[in-house]
Amino acid sequence: MDRMKVFGQFFLAFILFFIFSNVMINVALKTTYDSMDSYIQVSKSGPVDIQIDEAKATYVNGYVGGKIVNTSDNTILNKYLKIDMFSERNVLLGTKYIDLAEIKAKEEKDFRIGFKFTDADYCRIDLVDQMEESVTSEQFLSDDLKGAKLLATVILLCYL
Repeated sequence: MDRMKVFGQFFLAFILFFIFSNVMINVALKTTYDSMDSYIQVSKSGPVDIQIDEAKATYVNGYVGGKIVNTSDNTILNKYLKIDMFSERNVLLGTKYIDLAEIKAKEEKDFRIGFKFTDADYCRIDLVDQMEESVTSEQFLSDDLKGAKLLATVILLCYL
């Protein structure tokens, strides 16, 4: 019976340590995020009202969250929320889009989007009609590098 009591104590200690370590990890991660500025480009008299609840970033990633409210009496269709991320020196790091699809009259929608841009300092938010064409990393490769990449793949497959 004593052996079961010892096992029970070890099990309870393990569970408590697991809970403690998860809480401490979450606290450590939350404190690494710094608030960042956000600028809303949509006019206040427009058909929507955008509110940013939180915009936070670390050195390598972050997130922007808030809500969008349709203040008009009409349904808004096929709109996108465009979020441009900028560095401290006003360099555009990248753009993220949120498809709003349909927002009925007086409806409120929450949004949250994560990003992986290094050293983001502030974001600019706008409502647009269409997404711009995005550039993939494959489009940055020259033809010489594409051939070398293909050759390396073939050689690797031959040795497997």
